[in-house]
Amino acid sequence: MLCQACQQRAATVHLSTTFPGGEPVTDREQHFCKQCADAYFASTPGMNSARGLICLSDSYRSKLYDLLESVHPEAFDDTDTEACQRASNLMRNFLREHLKKDNIEMNEDAFEMVCLDFFGSHRFYTRINEHKRKKS
Repeated sequence: MLCQACQQRAATVHLSTTFPGGEPVTDREQHFCKQCADAYFASTPGMNSARGLICLSDSYRSKLYDLLESVHPEAFDDTDTEACQRASNLMRNFLREHLKKDNIEMNEDAFEMVCLDFFGSHRFYTRINEHKRKKS
């Protein structure tokens, strides 16, 4: 999927607007490459320009990926926009549940940073590719 802003690079940052109750607003999905996402976040009021400051340790992230793959392999389905939206919602819930289980408390800004690190980074897309290779 190409970045909707520049139409040149692969979209690696996927955003969707949600109501406070968690229901997705499907017509507000946005897909950006890293460069255009940085510009979007920097120029959009209320967006956290320091969104990459908090990340998971490599070992904790890897542990969560292993568990996610065994319990919810559908989270690695990136075949279309709807599959990506379902996977994003599933991973948000999964991540929130496991952070709570591990007694890791954070506010919403921090959680968004961790989400970006967990399923919005090159590490996750590398993991998707590994998952596809295992399946074939």
